Amino acid sequence: MNCDRRTLIKSAGSAVGVATVLGGVGTAAVSGSYTNHYYSGFDYWKYVPDGVGAGDPLVVMLHGCSQTADQFREETRMNEVADREGFAVIYPDQYNARNGLLCWNWYYDANTTRGNGEAAVIAGMTQETVEAEGLDPDRVYVAGLSAGAAMVPNMLAEYADIYAAGGVHSGLEYDAAETSYGGTTAMSDGGPDPQSQGTQAYESMEDYGITSELPTIVFHGTDDTTVDPINGHQAAEQATQTNDLAADGTDDDGIDYDADVVRDGTSDSYSYTTSEYHDESGDAVVEKWMVEGMDHAWSGGESGGEFTAPGGPDASQILWEFFADKSRG
Repeated sequence: MNCDRRTLIKSAGSAVGVATVLGGVGTAAVSGSYTNHYYSGFDYWKYVPDGVGAGDPLVVMLHGCSQTADQFREETRMNEVADREGFAVIYPDQYNARNGLLCWNWYYDANTTRGNGEAAVIAGMTQETVEAEGLDPDRVYVAGLSAGAAMVPNMLAEYADIYAAGGVHSGLEYDAAETSYGGTTAMSDGGPDPQSQGTQAYESMEDYGITSELPTIVFHGTDDTTVDPINGHQAAEQATQTNDLAADGTDDDGIDYDADVVRDGTSDSYSYTTSEYHDESGDAVVEKWMVEGMDHAWSGGESGGEFTAPGGPDASQILWEFFADKSRG
């Protein structure tokens, strides 16, 4: 069944597979192959560190509005983490003919449901990379910032047969809006009830016969003036509800939104609170990091970046540490 789905995903658009090898250009302190590829009308960038290949993991990184994929690479410094930890990365690139602000269109079902639009393209790029590099299909992860982060819960639910875990940085819950206007409202006031959205996400997974847990880590700044912090709380709560159902098929609060562990910490410039939500085995299936005083920016990103908070906890490294022991199924 999974093989049939992957064939369907790839048929969403033919992969041209033309790569421009850039090596270390613009990738300070990293080594490996950084190449540009084309898939179904979209570009994506791929970084494969030296020595990474057969059986290694993949992280898919979705940029925010007013960003390019390469800018997101630079500002998150995820290639450097990949170099240290031994995984490949791809950065899908939105283009302005689809959205004038370069946002992923996370609020339209035509772009967020299985087999359709941008979701299908991102999934196709993911599968193309796994196959081209011989990577581990059970250790594939997706993370994003802002509009990219808003795509992540949709990608997890609609393509639970591809992604093993996800990271939502300054984003929103699953299916938070249905229209552009609704998206603006959700960014300011929050989306629908996260318990209901969590159930809907599980039902989407169940439709495709995939009901395993989908570990999720959430980052959000308490002073985010673009995507209100309520959305970070909702994204985490929605994920606990989805995972509660995925764990055993019943809404029994085996995983609930009462944190099992809460830790306070301090980075170079910010304090933060980390909340963990455990499954019945005691594993943290959802984490929520609320960074005190941080606006709409990638925590711990590159100094001088347009959408970064360099003194925050290092979201890129923390995301990887959360992903590292997660495997699909």
